[in-house]
Amino acid sequence: MAVAVALAALGSPVPEISPLEGPCAASALIGSIGGLDPGAGQRQATLRVRNVSSGACTLDGFGTLHLVAADGSRNPTVDVHVGDPGPTLVRLAPGATAGKRLRWSVMPGPGEPVDGPCGPPSAALRVTLPGGAGQEVVPFAFGSVCSGGRIETSAYFPV
Repeated sequence: MAVAVALAALGSPVPEISPLEGPCAASALIGSIGGLDPGAGQRQATLRVRNVSSGACTLDGFGTLHLVAADGSRNPTVDVHVGDPGPTLVRLAPGATAGKRLRWSVMPGPGEPVDGPCGPPSAALRVTLPGGAGQEVVPFAFGSVCSGGRIETSAYFPV
């Protein structure tokens, strides 16, 4: 507010100040996973969420995720938050998209079978939005996640 007052005193146009939108609800977003980048034993992809509502909303932070089997049961998951990028407030106008980086291993970890899948195959991710603003189920067509279901995730960022 002090900046707007100072600009007005200098005869500059005063920027319009609007109230912050609320956190994005799961019902306002549609998710997908794309941009798969296979490496030597590692996989990287981006979870994208698009605002399909008629109003703007915000995402701020990491949220959480869990791997889900085809029958809807929960698979082992270790959601590890990494700071690349770290948390920042992301404003999603209607039609805008935010992303979240995902990285996981397809090489068996200690105690996992070396012949066949390292763990149960997953068919979806149950994504809980930052601040607990609801959950969304996103298809995950990449099979097993090794090392006990360990997935490194970034915070949300504008796409």
